[in-house]
Amino acid sequence: MVSNAKLYFDGQTSSDSTEFWDEGVSIIVPTFRRPKGLKTALDSLRGQSAGDRPIEIIVSDNDPEASAKSFVTSFAAESEFPVIFVHASVPGVANARNMAVAQARGRYLAFLDDDQFVTDSWLSSLLEIMEEKGAGLAFCPTYAQSDLTPVHKEQCLDFFSRDIDQEENGLVSDFFGCGNSLLDLKKCDLPEPPFNPHANETGGEDDLLFSQLQSQGTKIAWTRETHATENVENWRMNHEYIRVRSFAYGQGPSRICADPNNFNLLGLMRWTLIGMIQFCLFAPMAAFYRMLGHENYIICMRKMAEGAGKVLWYEKFRPKIYGATALKAQLQRECEAKKTA
Repeated sequence: MVSNAKLYFDGQTSSDSTEFWDEGVSIIVPTFRRPKGLKTALDSLRGQSAGDRPIEIIVSDNDPEASAKSFVTSFAAESEFPVIFVHASVPGVANARNMAVAQARGRYLAFLDDDQFVTDSWLSSLLEIMEEKGAGLAFCPTYAQSDLTPVHKEQCLDFFSRDIDQEENGLVSDFFGCGNSLLDLKKCDLPEPPFNPHANETGGEDDLLFSQLQSQGTKIAWTRETHATENVENWRMNHEYIRVRSFAYGQGPSRICADPNNFNLLGLMRWTLIGMIQFCLFAPMAAFYRMLGHENYIICMRKMAEGAGKVLWYEKFRPKIYGATALKAQLQRECEAKKTA
């Protein structure tokens, strides 16, 4: 474990030798104008353990104004781990993660989003299952929470949560989102850049990367010994946002097959056909349950939107929910909040 923690900025490094970091862990926390969420996320990283491995925390601020810099500076002064502040000034989720990865010194890359916080055993449990199963990727459950009480709240929170029907820890066949994950660079051959910048405004950059790693034969591990909690912002706790995000999720498998670096015509045709069937099956069910005001509406609406996404996977249909679009929307929300304050 590293003592005498210090804050470093873009391009700076400590005097620690390369050999010292050969088994180290770099915890990457991208952030975008979420001061409260970032504080909660970083506070949950205090006291994390990786055995004898050194740990560093890399905060990648994707706000052009570098609004997180002041807080990160104060956090680093009290942190037991060295903290690196990266300013990814061009908005885009891939940009934020790529700049952080470029600064990372560790063998292991742990990813945590700025709306998540973790248990004390988070890092040690992910490392343990990864080593036990010889995996290059490791995941654990994510449980969502919100102070709002919208219609069908439980079903809405299910959308933001991540869990699988597997009680035992072990290998799994599917990968999950980048937030709340661990990656072993010695078992993964990352592309350059790791996260595709074309997904800066649409998301899905993690799906593209993890699908490439899976095609390399990278093993994926799952553990229930720890978990992350996600605080869902109020503006996302609504049916319209869930519909748009479900559509984007549905585009994922088709876009992976259409990716020039991993083009799979048969796979693309298969997912398109599945999407057509899925949409035709769940669209009338969603309409029926919505009319009744039944909670199954959320489930069927998500399946309907995912089916549409599998069919309409083309670039022009991709929802823009990150990057410059997200910055514009966030500034508008902040402006409206000031008017009503």
